[in-house]
Amino acid sequence: MEIKKPKNFRDILSLQKYLDDNIKNIRPRTLKDIQKSLIAECIEFDEETMFSHKTWKPKEYRRDKELEELTDVYFFFAQLINYLDDDKNEALKEAICFSFEEKYIHTDEPDILRFIHYVYTDKLAIAMDELIAITYQYNYTTDNILNSYWVKWKKNMKRIGKEWN
Repeated sequence: MEIKKPKNFRDILSLQKYLDDNIKNIRPRTLKDIQKSLIAECIEFDEETMFSHKTWKPKEYRRDKELEELTDVYFFFAQLINYLDDDKNEALKEAICFSFEEKYIHTDEPDILRFIHYVYTDKLAIAMDELIAITYQYNYTTDNILNSYWVKWKKNMKRIGKEWN
């Protein structure tokens, strides 16, 4: 695999697979593990937004932290897609990769809880549409995600064998 900055979601999937293949898990990672990780990252993202569910907790808004947490959502979403990757899911993967490239116009207000629901009910193409809508709702672009993913991916690769296993 040629390691380079991602240009699209298919590149993110390849980089994510490489990262996941190099992490030494203490037990096999399951679908439930990935779903729970993804939900945890969604909550962490929400906590960095100006619309955090923690209405009682004053917190300085930091756009860089918000983007980092949104990028983490993409990390685990890519891990989920890779986990399900087989011949039957190639059409799903194509739809998801295509969605990432499109400027998506969403008719409803994007919602992180709706995204979680779509992930948990295996409506992953719709989940990707929701994630893209959330990305644009917070005024990020696919380029923002690609750049942030690349920075975080390199950081995560350095964590292997140190703070990770």
